[in-house]
Amino acid sequence: MRRIVVSVVAIAVFASFGAAPALAGGELIRGDRGSMVLHLQIRLAEEGFYRGSLDGVYGVETAQAVMAFHKYLGLERTFEWTQDDWRYLDTFEPPPPSEEDRVEVDLDRQVMVLYRDGEVAIFPVSSANGKLYRGRSGTLVRARTPEGTFSFYRHIDGMRRSYLGALWRPWYFHGGYAIHGSPSVPAHPASHGCIRVPMWEADWLADRLELGMTVVIYRSGGVSPPELPPIPEPVVTFDQGSFVTGLVGMPPVA
Repeated sequence: MRRIVVSVVAIAVFASFGAAPALAGGELIRGDRGSMVLHLQIRLAEEGFYRGSLDGVYGVETAQAVMAFHKYLGLERTFEWTQDDWRYLDTFEPPPPSEEDRVEVDLDRQVMVLYRDGEVAIFPVSSANGKLYRGRSGTLVRARTPEGTFSFYRHIDGMRRSYLGALWRPWYFHGGYAIHGSPSVPAHPASHGCIRVPMWEADWLADRLELGMTVVIYRSGGVSPPELPPIPEPVVTFDQGSFVTGLVGMPPVA
């Protein structure tokens, strides 16, 4: 159902751009604009990585969706989109939907997956960095994120300030540990123990998480990058004396 909705929206957006997306295959970086970026946003939205505006602008939200994609597949953790990434995306298979609404956090891959109402959403996260810090009593404490099965027991719909920093719209699942929005969600573990998500993702989650929902936090051991899919073979079609060359599975040239 999600793919159908995104596809219908995509048709309208492409119409507003006045052209079909350019041939997929180019590299993209933050600051890029145009139909190629729009095509990437639509594809990432279809696969559950992107929830931002379909505006054709490679901004911070698109970059974090790219990071989540890289983390989930075990690729190099960068905010840039490469030519090879198109091929990985073309054959990507998201986790299957679940009948049980829940949140899963993989501490090794640094991703969070929300299963809700038969849909799947994937987020980049940053968990405990394992370093020593001074706790409230002044003693040294090692940063860790608890592992196991928990459930949300408290939610603050706004900013919560603690001695360790600010937590945006936190959902507490174990003691003072929470999943919360943060302006800093790097490619690596960086927190004192909480699970950080980007600020705008915390806003999106606010209406989709609920008290009592199951939270599973675990270590997968990481994943190896999948085998790079082969480059699609060129095909040539003839139409009334003219011919068009394209790639199987790729959008047409504008």
